[in-house]
Amino acid sequence: MLGVPTPAVQVVDQSKRWGSCDAYGRIRLNWRLIMAPMKAVDYVIAHEACHILEHNHSKRFWRSLEIIMPDYQARLRDLDRQGHLFIW
Repeated sequence: MLGVPTPAVQVVDQSKRWGSCDAYGRIRLNWRLIMAPMKAVDYVIAHEACHILEHNHSKRFWRSLEIIMPDYQARLRDLDRQGHLFIW
């Protein structure tokens, strides 16, 4: 949907992030996401994938996320509200 090659993805143990994307476009996902609802998992993956295009949280970044996931704000709110439940 973003017009970028499929990135390399790693599942890692991150203590403060759900995911990250490095300057080479590699995505890392927190293993704790396996406890989250699929809507939250999809949000984190889409968020990090948008960082392949924009390595910041500019308006352009949020616009690209909204194009591929129009309800991203609700998903982010849910993750913010429930995220503490997935950390143990």
